[in-house]
Parts: sequence; C-alpha cells; structure tokens
Amino acid sequence: MRLLEMLSDRFGAFEAIAASSVRLARLDSDEQLPMEPLVAEAVLEFGEDLREAAAWVAERARSKDACRDAA
Repeated sequence: MRLLEMLSDRFGAFEAIAASSVRLARLDSDEQLPMEPLVAEAVLEFGEDLREAAAWVAERARSKDACRDAA
C-alpha cells in the first residue's frame, strides 16, 4: 500500500507536465510541447486511475483493520 501511495504522490509532477501540454496544445499547435497531447491525455487518465486504486487499497486496509479490531 505504501508503494502505491508513493507512486501516486510522485506521479503528480508528471501530471503537471501533461496538464500543461494539454493547455498549450489548445492555445497553440507548437511543435515544442513537452509531450504529445494524446500522450498527455493518457497520462492524466492514468493519474486518475492511480488515485482511485490508491483510495481503494486504503479503504480495504481500513476495513481489514476495523474487522481485526472488532474481533
């Protein structure tokens, strides 16, 4: 679980680059974007999936702890 949290935290910088690329692509079709717009969209989608997975794992861990405490 901790590794997933670390990955999710560190992925934020990559998402920032992707979000900037998407915004810049909407304003100008400059060839010097940090990453291709389609790649940037995929990165942003993966970031959402990563956060959902981290939240799911954290919830499962809490529910297991609650079951252990109740027993």
